[in-house]
Amino acid sequence: VTGFGMAGRMLRERLIEQLIPAYYLRTLDFGALTRTWPQLFTVWQEDESAEGGYRMIKAMDRQPSNPEVIDIYDIANGIADEPKEGLGLLNALGDFVNGMTRL
Repeated sequence: VTGFGMAGRMLRERLIEQLIPAYYLRTLDFGALTRTWPQLFTVWQEDESAEGGYRMIKAMDRQPSNPEVIDIYDIANGIADEPKEGLGLLNALGDFVNGMTRL
């Protein structure tokens, strides 16, 4: 006996997870994260001097995680530096420790 839970998981795996959202909009404290398929995901920052009141600060081919969005904003505004190439595991560990100290 598998029950409804298994049927629901199978439906999600076979059908829903294969769908690509046509539009995505998430408001942020400083702007928005958007996507209109098939374009890229874009991170926007409020900017009164820009046409339309927003300026794009980054475009990505995948949806960024919450910490990535904050890092994009920090880098665009000079609060943080671009991540250094190489030593990916050590950089990730350093980011984790920094994140934990902010809690």
